[in-house]
Amino acid sequence: MGETVFLPLADYFGRTGIRRAVVLCQVPLTLTATLIVSLAALFYPAVLTNPMFSLVIVLHIVLLAACILLPWKRLGPGSFLVIPVVDCVVVALMREAAGPVLSVVGLLMTFPVIWLSVSTSKTRVALAVLAPLAATIVAPVITGEEVQRPELIRMVVFPVIMAGLALTGHAVARGLVAHRETTRRKDLELFGLHEITKDRGQLLDTVLETINVGVWVMDSHGNEILTNRRLRADRSWAEERTGQASNPFIIGNRENSNGDTSPAVLAARGVSFTNRLVRIGSGEAPRTFSIAARPLLDEADRPRGSVLAFTEVSALVKAQTVRDKFVGTVSHELRTPLTSILGYLELLGDGSNAKFIDVIERNARRLLSLVNDLLMVASKDLELRRMPTYLAPLIQDSVKQARSEAAVHNIKISLRIDGDTAVDVDSGQLSKAVDQLLSNAIKFSPPNSQVSVNLQGTDTAVVLTIRDEGVGMTEQEQEEAFMKFFRADHAIDTAIPGAGLGLPLSKAIVEAHGGTICLESRPGNGTTVKLILPN
Repeated sequence: MGETVFLPLADYFGRTGIRRAVVLCQVPLTLTATLIVSLAALFYPAVLTNPMFSLVIVLHIVLLAACILLPWKRLGPGSFLVIPVVDCVVVALMREAAGPVLSVVGLLMTFPVIWLSVSTSKTRVALAVLAPLAATIVAPVITGEEVQRPELIRMVVFPVIMAGLALTGHAVARGLVAHRETTRRKDLELFGLHEITKDRGQLLDTVLETINVGVWVMDSHGNEILTNRRLRADRSWAEERTGQASNPFIIGNRENSNGDTSPAVLAARGVSFTNRLVRIGSGEAPRTFSIAARPLLDEADRPRGSVLAFTEVSALVKAQTVRDKFVGTVSHELRTPLTSILGYLELLGDGSNAKFIDVIERNARRLLSLVNDLLMVASKDLELRRMPTYLAPLIQDSVKQARSEAAVHNIKISLRIDGDTAVDVDSGQLSKAVDQLLSNAIKFSPPNSQVSVNLQGTDTAVVLTIRDEGVGMTEQEQEEAFMKFFRADHAIDTAIPGAGLGLPLSKAIVEAHGGTICLESRPGNGTTVKLILPN
């Protein structure tokens, strides 16, 4: 009949036991009745001589004793409800015995009504409505008092008020239970989310401590949020050899970092970059790190920090240095005999076998050009002899020389010049870069196509654009295009001649001039190379 003795205190009563719960629900009524009896003894002692009033006092004592002594657990669930029902009858009898002077006694019925109604049980709310009505009707019959006509108003209105109180208590109880259920579900969801977050946190910690990459997470003010063991170890190593001034693993003072281009400062500003190389230490055991950074965004895509990854590439840099030294050594060894061969071929050029000698000389010069390209690519410092030069004549000469090769494949080269300004360049080296780019455009263009060359001069830079209508490149091929000796799959499959040095050589020359070079391409839609030189 009831899920608990009194719903609002269900958790407490669940710990105290049913006997104590029943007693605690009965005590407020007993104490209030005791107060009324005490006041009556002081101000209206005549009422104590009424045998019915004395009987009511005894009944209150008996009910409290029953709450204390009865074995409620053995009597079954809901057996305690007899107490508030009998309370309603006792209160009604007390009201009839006390007469109009103590009419306030009727309000004591609110205690058992609330006890019964504050529950989700329909049976209990029905008892809370019917018990006051029945008690109000039965009490005059038991006392033998004749009901006066004006008393009928009270006998009708009072049970209605108690019924309203009972229904209100029941509604509050249902709302309380619904709120508790909602809270319980949310608690379960929060617990589940907490467990998931805990598991993911442990997984993240394990991954961060396992990978051989230093990870540094900072907020938008450069304050450290997260680091892993590898980064902390590399940071300690760097501090021992460089101090804080040049340590890339710390951010330093940002107030004086306007011109600072260290990776940590750039990341704190929200800059995204990849493969930024930093060399730490000197002497026999320097270390090189490749650093990447990505901004950390909030739900509104506003930057709230940055994530940096430090990967040590010392072994890779050392291997590349060894490779470049090897290429340079081999190239020197090849160029010496080639120069000697070409010198003797010039002496034999007027002989009877001049036709064969021309073939030998052409291939020897081609091989010498390849060796020179290898030497240039392998060289770390490109020697430049700069002087102010207008690029239009230089580009025109390169296009003129390339047209003879293009004509063999029926490829047209168009040239457009939109302004020209003098640029401080090494004309010989720059011509070599342009020749390489034009040669690539011709080699990868189909017959009966066109290569477009456009030179545009502005107040700040000169832009050279070379576009072909060839096979194009994938995104992966574009990322690797400027690597030494890289050749696309199509070039290998179709046996297009080349050693994979044209674009690396051109990039080295352009960057030595302080310029930039980039590619734009899609498979089947040709390739556009853009070369930008500052004035």
